[in-house]
Amino acid sequence: MKKHLKYYINEKVILNTIFVLCFFIYLKKLPIDVETQPFILFFLGLVLVFFNKIKLTFLDQFLVLHLVILTVYFTIQFILYQTGLIAFFTYLVGPIIYFSFKNKIHLLSLKKVKYISLLFIVLAFVIFFKIPWFYDFIKWFYSLFISRPGWIDGDAIRGFSLLAPEPSYFAFPAVLLLVLFDLFQHKSKSVKWYKIALLIVIIFSKSALVFLYVFIYIFFFYLGNKPFEMLKKISQQKIIIFTSIFLVLIIALFFIDSRVSQVFNNITNYFYREDGFKKLLFAEESGSTRFIINYFGFTSIEFAPFGWGIGEFQHNFKVIANQFPDIISKHWTFKTAYLYNTPMKAQTYFANLVGDIGVFSISGFIFVFLSIFQNTGNNIKRGLQWLIFVMLILVQGQISNPIPWILLAIINSNNLIRDKELIGKK
Repeated sequence: MKKHLKYYINEKVILNTIFVLCFFIYLKKLPIDVETQPFILFFLGLVLVFFNKIKLTFLDQFLVLHLVILTVYFTIQFILYQTGLIAFFTYLVGPIIYFSFKNKIHLLSLKKVKYISLLFIVLAFVIFFKIPWFYDFIKWFYSLFISRPGWIDGDAIRGFSLLAPEPSYFAFPAVLLLVLFDLFQHKSKSVKWYKIALLIVIIFSKSALVFLYVFIYIFFFYLGNKPFEMLKKISQQKIIIFTSIFLVLIIALFFIDSRVSQVFNNITNYFYREDGFKKLLFAEESGSTRFIINYFGFTSIEFAPFGWGIGEFQHNFKVIANQFPDIISKHWTFKTAYLYNTPMKAQTYFANLVGDIGVFSISGFIFVFLSIFQNTGNNIKRGLQWLIFVMLILVQGQISNPIPWILLAIINSNNLIRDKELIGKK
């Protein structure tokens, strides 16, 4: 039966459909309490994994082990307490998408990559200039399908939101599109113009997280893990390109009133003062919330070595928060959550995973660390390695967000198609 059904499966069509759907994960489809709803692409990913042979490397076996452990943990939990069903599926999204895209990035359509980029460029143009009729339609659309539509315009500090509840979520589409343009730049001369337009949108997003993620990718793409040694080897043209992009970002950092400049000013104002780090946490509430809740996720292993249960860390983070009375009493986000008993998830896949299943998360960590610390001569893979660490472990990357796992699949793929400089390099 499997062979019979496989005849009707068009791998390239399904893969490109999943790719397109990745940019619409923040649209509300079901009335449940999750910001990302990648259900359709998840089931399409299952189809690809089920009907195609997956060649598992030694490294991939750790991810399979992670899925087995997660499934056994959930099964026992569900039998005993009938909880964790939706949270369990959110943990499956990323690994399923990883196996769907690994060694198949070359099947993605450059035309679709351009169309998606054009969508964000046009959307940003309409929102920024408030084009009549079109702007009203977009506001109406956001009110129906975006969980927090009030951020569409941003404010004096924050930029516009692009098909997401807040500006910072554009960090993931922005990086993925830039990576794919780098991969496919040999296919079309117009790619560079799309990249320039996308960089302009990134600047006007005014999001510190978008700037951070894009900067990490660009920095390690051009200069690698040993920047001073690479400067001696790379061509003058690449140095000029990197310097130009860097200067544009620096100009945006200092001269545009944005979250980037706000975060930079807070760091310089507080970091070197007495108790400066603690004061910085309270002054920079939006950014510090991510680091604090992720820290609670990782340190919860001291209080619940085998985890609180899948989907349960969000209800038990207060156990760790009680060890930090200043945060509970002074940090507005945590003070509010504590007073109104509001659940709070960690902001990355693995911070939340540790909170949920404790020491049983070790195989997933081994998989990611082996992926990001492997040697590579590929500029794109090198540009992504530290970024994956930031997205999946350290800063932010929603638990069911598939994009970091597509980037992880790029790192571990062997048949990336790019220009002659990179073909065949691992």
